[in-house]
Amino acid sequence: MKGTDSTTFLKGFGKHVKELRNRRGLTQANLAFEADLSVSQVQRIEYGNHNLTILTLMALAKALEVEPAQLLKFDR
Repeated sequence: MKGTDSTTFLKGFGKHVKELRNRRGLTQANLAFEADLSVSQVQRIEYGNHNLTILTLMALAKALEVEPAQLLKFDR
């Protein structure tokens, strides 16, 4: 992915993470604690400003109580 495609993907991913977080009734701070991330890292992910690692994806999935693949299922 290049340029606009990657930016669009990251923003869509971040929006999806935020929706899942809200469904679980978690704040960004709660999610950060559960996933062992910083609050600023969660913010950057949700804003689409952070290209995360597979380990971070796995930590988010565990904290959100979803399968890792579910995090990648969103409208692009």
